[in-house]
Amino acid sequence: MIKACIPGADISMKRKYLQFSMTVLVLALFSVTAQAQDTRVQELEGKLQERDKVILELLERVEALERRVGIQQPATDVANQPSTGKDLAQGSDQAPGVVVVEEADAERALERALTNEGALLLPAGVLEVETRFTYARQEDTAPSFVSSGSQVFAGETKRNVDNLTASLGLRLGLPWDTQLELGLPYRWREVGTVTKVDFAPTDASSQSGSGVGDLRVGLAKTLLREGLGRPDLIGRFTWDTATGKTDDNGVSLGGGFNEFQGSLTAIKRQDPVVFVGGLSYEYTLEKDQLQPGATISTNLGSHIALSPETSLSLSFVAAYQKETELSGSKIDGSDRTVGSVVLGGSTLLAPGTLLNLSSGIGLTDDADDFSLSLSLTTRFDRPLF
Repeated sequence: MIKACIPGADISMKRKYLQFSMTVLVLALFSVTAQAQDTRVQELEGKLQERDKVILELLERVEALERRVGIQQPATDVANQPSTGKDLAQGSDQAPGVVVVEEADAERALERALTNEGALLLPAGVLEVETRFTYARQEDTAPSFVSSGSQVFAGETKRNVDNLTASLGLRLGLPWDTQLELGLPYRWREVGTVTKVDFAPTDASSQSGSGVGDLRVGLAKTLLREGLGRPDLIGRFTWDTATGKTDDNGVSLGGGFNEFQGSLTAIKRQDPVVFVGGLSYEYTLEKDQLQPGATISTNLGSHIALSPETSLSLSFVAAYQKETELSGSKIDGSDRTVGSVVLGGSTLLAPGTLLNLSSGIGLTDDADDFSLSLSLTTRFDRPLF
């Protein structure tokens, strides 16, 4: 009896041992799996914390850049909200037209150059003072006849006009995305004529005059903010007063009329390039029975940031002025078509100080053959109000 039961007892013991071993093995596997999952969760949590820290740092840099540019922040507490890529996209939508970059000074020269051109407006209370020097030369040649005794010779008369203008401009940012603009030029002009027969000069004369030009007052406002499918749009109204000196020493200095101009300027970004386009209409009031024709102008160009401190620009400028009227009658041939190409560059000399240099080449007979402009703009970052 005892011997018969022993094999069965051994089998039962083996089964119990096997079940116990399997149970221990399963528990061990569950324990290892749980520990691995806990380690993985901790790694993921650590990476999420690192990501949130990086996003917060980027948001702080963006906010610092927007404060320097003068963009108003939305009335939300970003630090107390969860940071996600979606939030960043929404933040960029709240400030259209702003290129999100890591360095606070990135594209600063580009932004300043756009402000100089009138494509961007200053934040409320910020003041800019601009000193500009412009030189332009125009040369015209016309056939003429020279008499010597009883003989008449065919020749040509060459007329050279040199214009030098020094102007002082003020720009002040106002509330509601508006900007006040003032400008006062001082002009110097020299007109020289040379008559030649068979390349030999027979007569020459030169006259020069100078005087304060017309005071210019303007008001600009941002009409539309840049979005995915729309540009920044700025409207501007300018009054060129008739306060300046019109002639000196027999030389006409220009101006002397009340001129009113309305314009629209649009910009669109494709980082690091900014495209700028504009359209304007100018109407001149009659004075002493003389009324210059209305002028329609347009410009199209682009700016590119070469570095945070330097930018380049290239633009095409065109204008058409209708015939001048005298006592209500048009003067035939008095209309003008002006076209030129302008190449410029801007660089930051110091914080708040921008140097701009540009040169233009005339494409039509009525345009200046060559022009050179140099400006120095100082911005006072501390708001006046």
